[in-house]
Amino acid sequence: MPIYTSPSTVKSLWQEYRIYDNRVEFDTLFGRMTVPFDHIERVDVSESEVKGLFKGDLHLKNFRPALKLDWANFLEHVVLDKGEGRIRRVLFTPHNPEAFKSALDEALARYREKKAGDKD
Repeated sequence: MPIYTSPSTVKSLWQEYRIYDNRVEFDTLFGRMTVPFDHIERVDVSESEVKGLFKGDLHLKNFRPALKLDWANFLEHVVLDKGEGRIRRVLFTPHNPEAFKSALDEALARYREKKAGDKD
């Protein structure tokens, strides 16, 4: 059972994004993409890149080529950085980016706490 589900909406191009206790799953137009928590380095919410351009921000700080799953260039979106795999940055637009990030941060903290406890 997912801990958090961002429903498919026009913002996400009718794709659904889910958080589980050990991974994030993206149901995309090209199939399911899974990112294990062990691969996640960082999660941020970012403003629209178009809005940033109008303010003179080219979003070049910490630049990495990214896979954009939906309208992330045009809307506030989540940036998920990975430490492993061919794709190291994923941009996506859940229904509520702040709520998605918050739920993911909490799930990551629980996962990492449990994993650290298992090592002891």
